[in-house]
Amino acid sequence: MKLLTLARDLQRRKGRERQQRFVAEGTRTVETLLASGLPVTGVLVGASGLADVRTAALVTVARQREIPVLELSDDDLLSAADTESPQGVLAVAPIPDHRLPAPMPSKARVLVLDALQDPGNVGTVIRTAAALGVTATIALPGTVDLWNAKVVRGAMGALFHHPAFALSWQDCSATLAPHGFEVMAADTDGDALETLIGGVVPDRVALVVSNEGAGLSAHIAADITRRVSIPMEPDVESLNVGVATGILLHALRAGQATPR
Repeated sequence: MKLLTLARDLQRRKGRERQQRFVAEGTRTVETLLASGLPVTGVLVGASGLADVRTAALVTVARQREIPVLELSDDDLLSAADTESPQGVLAVAPIPDHRLPAPMPSKARVLVLDALQDPGNVGTVIRTAAALGVTATIALPGTVDLWNAKVVRGAMGALFHHPAFALSWQDCSATLAPHGFEVMAADTDGDALETLIGGVVPDRVALVVSNEGAGLSAHIAADITRRVSIPMEPDVESLNVGVATGILLHALRAGQATPR
């Protein structure tokens, strides 16, 4: 399949699943991809990209590595882009085969995304998880495709090294249970956040974050073993899921492991 046709096909989730490839859009994202060590199928660059010094430099790097480079008009490049401003460059690469580590670390934090549908939020959450040392991120059904171009761009390179992948809740639960994970979720009626910061928390925790509008999915709620609340002023109903996730992950990081 020609590179432009392939990139256009990858705009759709079904195309990404069939081809097992994704598109990275924008100069910074493509730079990070080239620096990540992941294989790259090809680079597509428009006239505006070639006119930009920074973008032209990454095209030179791609050619030096013998990565195919396709020069296009800006209109043709836009036809393969998912975002409104791809900055004159796209890259196509295979989706990494991310999994949970084996053996499981003695202290592990797994982030579980429950029906998060906004790609910008998901990209931010994955970037935050990577920054705060989360072991892996698992996307449940109903969550936007992790390899959507907007998610890839929002994650700012985190997806290229942080293990993030999709599972059903049944498979997720069955995978985590043998390793003794406590399953936590944010809830306004849960334990105060201060119980995590500087307190004793389990060595292995799975934190479920949900769509701020819909809340925790009913089929998951029964498996939650601990609920944690983030104190807020009474006139504020909820926090953006990216902000809430950062607060909770930081609290888990600040908490001490269970004494042995």
